[in-house]
Amino acid sequence: MITLLPREAWRRNQLVVCVAVFMVFAGFAFVLPFLPLYVRQLGVTSDEAAATWAGVLIGIAPLLAGLLAPVWGRLGDRYGQKPMAVRALVSYVILLALSGAVTTAWQLLALRTAVGLFGGVGPLGLAMATALAPREQTGRAVGSIQSAQILAAAVGPLAGGVLAHTIGMRLTFVATAAACGVALLLLVFFYVEPPLAQAPADAPRDGFGAVLALPGVLPLMATLFLVNFIGRSFTPILPLHLQRMAVPASSLALSTGILISAYSVCAAISATFLGRATRRREPRALLVATLVAGAAIVLPMGLVARFPSFLGLAVLLGLAAGGSLTLCYTIGGLMVPTHRRTTAFGFFSGAALFGGAISPSIAGLLTRVHFKAIYWADALLYLLLALALLPGVLAMRARRAAGEVAQPAEGGA
Repeated sequence: MITLLPREAWRRNQLVVCVAVFMVFAGFAFVLPFLPLYVRQLGVTSDEAAATWAGVLIGIAPLLAGLLAPVWGRLGDRYGQKPMAVRALVSYVILLALSGAVTTAWQLLALRTAVGLFGGVGPLGLAMATALAPREQTGRAVGSIQSAQILAAAVGPLAGGVLAHTIGMRLTFVATAAACGVALLLLVFFYVEPPLAQAPADAPRDGFGAVLALPGVLPLMATLFLVNFIGRSFTPILPLHLQRMAVPASSLALSTGILISAYSVCAAISATFLGRATRRREPRALLVATLVAGAAIVLPMGLVARFPSFLGLAVLLGLAAGGSLTLCYTIGGLMVPTHRRTTAFGFFSGAALFGGAISPSIAGLLTRVHFKAIYWADALLYLLLALALLPGVLAMRARRAAGEVAQPAEGGA
């Protein structure tokens, strides 16, 4: 296996982290979509109660992970990213294996809470993949991690459905723990931990406030919040929307799965392509272009009346705007000093997680105003965000034209 790995340490680290992240996120996708069925096995009788329990169980871990991401990031900057990732993966293996042995929904909630408290692989993966990468390869490294996460979300539910059907839900949790165990072994044996970055002697005091005070960090966090808010906003209404398009009830689940998988694959392609494109193009300009394209595509999604047209627009949206998060993380990786990168990625990931966490609830509330109101709201958010970022892009180009900016990717958001 060693001979198959790239010779350059940064390329090897990028490959190892990508595979590890894919294993972890695919593993979680094995079980999360089927939690309503699992809580029924645990004694929850009504459909309404099962749906409520599933919502809490799905949301609690990312919510806590988002809150604690900066904490684990700061510890990663101080003690090393690899030890923090190993700690998280060991906790995943234990907690997921125990999840297959619970007898009540409350026990499962306690374990899901612990997953959120002790997790943090997402921001650590971004920091680890970019740690040794040359500056011009930052976008490529970020794009590869984002692609791994997106593809895992696309294939994980299908694989989990097959596992749940063949070996049962309890053993599917064990399979998820095994997937995290594979990721753990990969990092332990093949990831090369870079030397801890030392802060310059004249650097401001260390701490969360010092990271948040860096130019551009807070605006980028707001951008990540909104971009992921938009990306997660369609989930609650997709099956109902397809039903209104006269998709037969017998094909509704399959059509929804096809739609999500097609979008996810295209978003992964977009993340990879845009990440590589940052070597030649200014990432902020690319981000504005993806936001404008996203607005142009989201708007007609609320107007089409047939599933093939809607599917085509979803594919275009994935290709056009699916890499927006990659561009945001690339900008973040370029703007923060190396000795604070993991902490910063913790804040960035936390902002994105919060946006994705509240988005389904807001989308559900908007359906009370109009069933398709979320599409209009998303298009407006895309445009407003693009307009807010445009002055910075124009100012950057003006400074480049005047010869004031040596590297076009540096600076605030």
